[in-house]
Amino acid sequence: MKKKSRYRISTPNGVDEKTYVNINGQEQYVFIRGNDVNNPMILNLHGGPANPDAFFTYEFAKEIVDDFTYVSWDQRGCGRTYYKNKSTDPENKTADFEQAIEDVDALVNYLCDRFKKDKVIIMGHSYGSLLGVSYVSKYPEKVESYIGIGQSVSIAETQTRNYNEIMGLVERDNSKLDKLTKAYQSLKEKFNLENLSGFQRLTMSFFLANMPDLKQKNQLKLIFSSPDLAFSDIRWLFGMLNLKGHYTRNKKLLDYTLSANLYDAGSEFLIPMYFISGEYDKHCNVDVLGEYYETINAPEKELVIMERCGHSPQIAEPVLFAEEVKRLLRKKL
Repeated sequence: MKKKSRYRISTPNGVDEKTYVNINGQEQYVFIRGNDVNNPMILNLHGGPANPDAFFTYEFAKEIVDDFTYVSWDQRGCGRTYYKNKSTDPENKTADFEQAIEDVDALVNYLCDRFKKDKVIIMGHSYGSLLGVSYVSKYPEKVESYIGIGQSVSIAETQTRNYNEIMGLVERDNSKLDKLTKAYQSLKEKFNLENLSGFQRLTMSFFLANMPDLKQKNQLKLIFSSPDLAFSDIRWLFGMLNLKGHYTRNKKLLDYTLSANLYDAGSEFLIPMYFISGEYDKHCNVDVLGEYYETINAPEKELVIMERCGHSPQIAEPVLFAEEVKRLLRKKL
């Protein structure tokens, strides 16, 4: 109770609200926090797809509420939004990538109208970074700046880079190499979620064993210490452990993510484009991101690589991550 009390927003012009907003025909869960609603507004697009993170990002979020109003959102088809609309869309038939872009736009319009803003800052993590770049490409007039966290460029290319990196490091007589090669061949023959998960289990076990200074968090402790955790959050997390069921429920979004290539969004942007990734990010390979970063043109751009961090630097190093976010956004603001 003391932790929640310290976490609560109590300023006269602040906002601390968990609510449902009608977004293109669905009541969707939106979490808004900030000490002054006149501050710039950050809309966070979680990853996955279908992996809501409001109860994960609280350590980072509490570091920026003095300077920004921070908005988390359980996107269509997942988390609290899914359970709210389960009776009308139990199989997530309305959840696809084009609908996700239009849902972002509807939420941006709601936030701007309600809080008297002309623009918002878009922040996207992993899959949410694919969604974020696609949104700012389509609606640049509504966006002040963009921040991609663990920016996804191409999942297929990332797996190829990871495989080649391990092949260059592991001795040829290593027994694990045969398993890895077979898994990679299966993935190349059929690039689906099942083969990807099997391949990633092998590559991640190797990478983790060779990252002695990787900064990590105890995920269970982080979850159950969250001041924002609800039963529906836990229910959704456990549901994700059922890989087949999770894929069936989110097939259109997952299929899109597996085939997506960020180069299709073009290289010309009308707003500042910032990226923050962990040096050990093997889910969205930082070398692949670096090559993409060199191709884009924007009024301002910067790529920040956070030491000792993996795919989620906002969780691994929330205070340092918040400092980088504030530094980047002050350049424009």
